[in-house]
Amino acid sequence: MHGTLPGARGSVRVLYRPAAGGAERATPWAEVDPTRDHTRQFSLGALSPGTAYVVRVESRAPDGKPGAAVTGGFRTAPAASTPTPVRFAVITCGDYPRRDDPANGHRIYDTLHRMQVDFLVHTGDVEYYDKPDPWATSAALARVKWNRLFALPFPRTFYNHTAAYFTNDDHDLLKNDCWPGQTYGSLTWEEGVAIFAEQTPTSPLPYRTFRHGRDLQVWVIEGRRYRSPNSAPDGPAKTILGPAQKAWLLRTIAESDATFKVLVTPTPIVGPDRDSKNDNHANTGFRHEGDELRTFLGRQKNLVVTCGDRHWQYFSVDPATGTREFGCGPMSDVHAGGYKPQPGDEAVQKFFRLLGGFLIVSAERVDGAPRLMLRHHAVDGTVVHEVAMNSSGGIQMAPRR
Repeated sequence: MHGTLPGARGSVRVLYRPAAGGAERATPWAEVDPTRDHTRQFSLGALSPGTAYVVRVESRAPDGKPGAAVTGGFRTAPAASTPTPVRFAVITCGDYPRRDDPANGHRIYDTLHRMQVDFLVHTGDVEYYDKPDPWATSAALARVKWNRLFALPFPRTFYNHTAAYFTNDDHDLLKNDCWPGQTYGSLTWEEGVAIFAEQTPTSPLPYRTFRHGRDLQVWVIEGRRYRSPNSAPDGPAKTILGPAQKAWLLRTIAESDATFKVLVTPTPIVGPDRDSKNDNHANTGFRHEGDELRTFLGRQKNLVVTCGDRHWQYFSVDPATGTREFGCGPMSDVHAGGYKPQPGDEAVQKFFRLLGGFLIVSAERVDGAPRLMLRHHAVDGTVVHEVAMNSSGGIQMAPRR
C-alpha cells in the first residue's frame, strides 16, 4: 500500500545541548517497541527555561551498527516570572488526501516553519480513520495513516525544529463523533487511545497546563476519553470533560496569576455550530455543561478560548456570558466547508471565513503594557483577521480583510 513504512528492530537515543553552547546530555540507548509501531518516547531532564536546544536522535541496529540520525531543536518555555514575548500556533483537521501539496504535505507547515513560532498546539483530527484511502478499520491501517502523513517533507522539517502539544479528537482516535466503548471495524477504543499515545508526544494525563513567561498560561484539554454518550439525555451528569478533568480545569484557571489565559479545546464551547450536530458544548446535547463552562469562562476577563474541529475560521462572543472563542480553521482550503451562516449568527459570530489556515496567539508588551494578539491567517500566512486584547480584557478588532 502506498505510504506503508514498516518498522525495524533496533535502539535509539537522544542527545541534546543548549544551542549557545554547553555540555551535551544523552539518554540511554533504548530499544524501539514493535508492539507500538517501533516507536520509543523519552523524557528529557535538566532543561533550562527560555533556552534554545539542539537535538540529535541516533539509531542503531541490534548488532550495534549505526543507523539513521535526525537533527533538530526546540526552545523551552521562559520562567513564569519573566515577561517574555511568546507566539504559538493553533491548528486542526489534517488528513493525507486533503493535503494541498501532494509531494510535500500540508503547506501550512512550511508557512509556520518560516514564521518560527515558539510552539504549536494541534487540536486533533490529525488523521481521519473513517475517511477513504484507506478506511482505517484496523490498528495496522491506522498506523499506515500516521506514518505516511508524517513522512512528508513539510511536517518533518517543521516538527524537527518546533515544540508541539497534541490533543486528539474523534477522527484520529476512532471515528466521527465517537465516545468510549465504541469500535470501528476491528479497531477498538483502547487501540485508538494507545495508537494516539504512541504517535504523538504524551504526558501522564491527556489534559495539561503550562506557563510561558509572566504573561501567558495555556490549557490543553481532552474531549473524548471521559465523555458521556452523545445519545444520553442532557442534564447535570452528562459531560464531555468528565468530573476530574473539569474540576482540575476550573481550579487551575482560578488559581492562575498569568496576565493572559488561553484555553485550547478540540471542539467548540461557544460556536455557533450546525443544528444537526450533537457532539460539543455549542450543541443542545451538551447544553448543561456548556452553560456551566461558558458562565465560568466568561467571568475570566483575561481568558480566551481557541478551538479546532470546525472546518472554517471564526471569532465568536457568547452574548449571555461574554466568553470569546476563536476557531483556527482546517489545515487546507480543500478541507474547508460544512457551514453556511444562519440568520442571527451575527449576534454571536464576529468573523467568519470558509477557508483553511491557522491561528497565531501572541503575548507581548507594547510600551510596557501587556497585550494578547489573536490573528487568523490564510494557509500562505496572510493575516485575514486580528483581535487585540489588553490585560483587563478589553478588545479591539481590526477591520475585516
